[in-house]
Amino acid sequence: MRKIYYYSKRDLKYKEIGRGVLSLAMVALMVLSSLLTMFSGYLGLDVFGLRSMRAESIARENSVLKAQLASLNRRMDSFQLVMKNLAKSDDQLRTSVNLPTIPPDVRMVSVGGVAENADYGVSGDANRLISKAAKSLEVLSREATLQQDSYTDILRKYNQNQQLFAHIPAIDPIRGGIITDGFGMRFHPILHMRLMHDGIDLVADVGTNVHATGDGVVTYVGPRGGYGNVVEIDHGFGYSTLYGHLEKALVREGQKVKRGQVIALSGDTGLSTGPHLHYEVIKNGIHVNPAAYFFNGRDYNGSDFYSGLASK
Repeated sequence: MRKIYYYSKRDLKYKEIGRGVLSLAMVALMVLSSLLTMFSGYLGLDVFGLRSMRAESIARENSVLKAQLASLNRRMDSFQLVMKNLAKSDDQLRTSVNLPTIPPDVRMVSVGGVAENADYGVSGDANRLISKAAKSLEVLSREATLQQDSYTDILRKYNQNQQLFAHIPAIDPIRGGIITDGFGMRFHPILHMRLMHDGIDLVADVGTNVHATGDGVVTYVGPRGGYGNVVEIDHGFGYSTLYGHLEKALVREGQKVKRGQVIALSGDTGLSTGPHLHYEVIKNGIHVNPAAYFFNGRDYNGSDFYSGLASK
């Protein structure tokens, strides 16, 4: 430890301070400093400027936090615009898969009821910024949940549509077949009376390929009165088809068939005035006009059908 001297006016010279005296002086200084700090705090004084330094530090932190909150609010405002654009796209997607759009009042309910005036125990400006951020975050969360549920519905409906499109009886059963007798009331050429014609008749020489008009399962193969030899197919989704006056069936009951598959050869069996194919479409137990389900320009075994169906 270095020696410390002081000038003695009485002896007119420098004298060394003793270690004991020096140690005592340092201890006294530390005690005095501690007492001064304690009493300044008790009396509300800021002798060393610590309080003002702390206040300046807190003020800087508050300023930075407010700026960050303001930036966060601006970003969430941008996300709100994104969600609005997603809602417009959602309406288009739902329409494309034949789902009703989400009503505006339902979308509004999904974002309502968010607290706006919560007290976070901070300054007014900071409280407003925090409240706005909390509200925006809650709104975005509810909108995102609603949008996610909607996308799930769209995907499920799309998958259902793909199955439905494959099973709908949507092609004519004979390539380039010409309809000679349409659907509806007619004068029966053999019975000579007006009767309901539940299907259509297409010109076809004996032995012409007859195609399944949609995916399905064969439910009946065999003779049926005036229809002659018949094949019936259940397509699901409430649809079934009947092919009559056949020369020969090429499928068996219980067999799965695909659209465009050859299932029989046309003929002249049953109550018939000549070689042709009688074709019926039944939807939910009611006969409908088969010609209303024909889509032109599609491949019997390809994907062209789907593009034609989508354009309808």
